[in-house]
Amino acid sequence: MTSPYTRGDSFSSEASRKHIRQALTDYGATDIMFTQRGDRSAVAFRGAGRQFRIVMPLLQSDGALAIRGDIADSRVHEANAKVLERANRKSWRALAMSIDGKLGAAAAGIATLESEFLAHVVLPGNQTVFDEVESVIDSAYRSGRRPSFGDPDPAPRPADPLLGVDSKYLGTS
Repeated sequence: MTSPYTRGDSFSSEASRKHIRQALTDYGATDIMFTQRGDRSAVAFRGAGRQFRIVMPLLQSDGALAIRGDIADSRVHEANAKVLERANRKSWRALAMSIDGKLGAAAAGIATLESEFLAHVVLPGNQTVFDEVESVIDSAYRSGRRPSFGDPDPAPRPADPLLGVDSKYLGTS
């Protein structure tokens, strides 16, 4: 059985946003901003000489949520609103925990801020790295061929004897 804490629904969305803001501030990020447009919410910030933007979908009532039973329309809407609010609280809490983990890895020197948030780096033109490479990755998997990023196919790297793994998969040489 899971408790409300482990489910993430005991924290308000606002408390999770405050937590995110404080964690980013403590790490040294600046220009932290939260926005919402339609069914998407975002947190944007600057750090390590880069701009980052994480977009998160929010659930909104479009009549898709249905509660079976013989109750008045207003009670259905009220129940749907509670379900939506709980789901969005959980999403905000999950984002806060994700950001904590990424910042913790960067602070410990396991990774850099840029490597942890690489998909969310905002490039010139206002697109994120993920926006730019999503279709390239999809195409590579469909075709079974290595994607071209403007470089010829690099020479294979030797296996790393310490790890017993081909180092090309680790990004080291």
